[in-house]
Formats: sequence, structure tokens, C-alpha cells
Amino acid sequence: MWAADYRDTGILLDSIFELVVLAIMTFSVVLAYYQTAKLDINQHPISRMDDVLLFIAIPAFFSETLFSMIPAFENGSVLNGFIIFTQLLQILIQTPWIIDTLRRCSNSPDLRKKKPGKELVTFLTIANVSLWIYYTFSVKTGDFGDERYEFYGDVLWSILNHLSLPLIMFYRFHASVCLVDIWRHSYEPGEFAH
Repeated sequence: MWAADYRDTGILLDSIFELVVLAIMTFSVVLAYYQTAKLDINQHPISRMDDVLLFIAIPAFFSETLFSMIPAFENGSVLNGFIIFTQLLQILIQTPWIIDTLRRCSNSPDLRKKKPGKELVTFLTIANVSLWIYYTFSVKTGDFGDERYEFYGDVLWSILNHLSLPLIMFYRFHASVCLVDIWRHSYEPGEFAH
């Protein structure tokens, strides 16, 4: 009796944590858009490999959303529905922002002094690393109340999850690498950036 209550409370806290982190990240990316738009466009060519690596993982988020929304609606799980929607919204806003900001620089001394949006880049780097760690170490079994295991069955959901989760984890890791690159190079003159 008590163990089930603690388990349910743990699952609820875990879900609330994920939703709050994703919501704060979404809000932070919107703020960062406004701040980093003040930076200059870097006229020097950069590698498009980061763009490709970010976009490779996006279909995993769409499949995760599709396969997670169905059981959430079927079970009337509003919290899980919000988590799924917020996660998709967050990466759909963050990805173009990262791609844009990778192409920015600070050619004027005023921009190099003010560093618009650098604190948000720092926060988003830490948040993406945190989600990468969270997805790496979170328990993903049917014993912990995941409604997708109940809806699809243990074998099918394990297969679907093992197809999408590695790419989702890769996205979080690579996004944090791109954000470190932004932090290091977007606040330098264009000829020295990237």
C-alpha cells in the first residue's frame, strides 16, 4: 500500500520535473531569439554538419510524440500530453534558433561587451545536458507506471522506444555541443568565429 503510494508520487514528481524543465527551456529559447538577433551575421562560411546532425534526430521526436500521444489521450493523461507537446514545441523552436545563432558573430565592440543572450545560451547548454543525463539514467520499464507499456505491450513499446530514444538523447547531446560552440564563437568578431 505505502510502496504504491510512493511509486505514484515518484512518477508524478518525475513527470512534473520534465514538464517544468521543458517549459522553462521553451521560454528561454524565445527570450534568446530576441537577444541573439542583435548579433551580426557571420559572413564567413561555416560547416553545415551541425545542421544535418540536429535535423537527423528530429524525426525521433515526431515518432515519440505520435506513439506517446495515443496512449495519453486513450487514458486521459493530461500531464503526459502536456509533456509530449512541450517537448516537441521546445525542439521545434530550439533547432532553428541554434542554426541561426551558429551563424552569428559580434563585430562591434559594443556587442562584444554586452554579449546579448550569452547567459541564456549558458542556461540552455546546462538544460540540454541535464535532459541528456535525465534520459540516460531514467528508468524506462513497464513496472514504473508508463502507460505506453500498458497500451502497446512490453515488446512493441520496447522496440519503438529503442528506435527513438537514442536519437532523442543524441539530439540533446549535440544541441549542447552546438550551444557551447555558440557560447565560444558568437561573441567574437566574424573573422575569428568558427
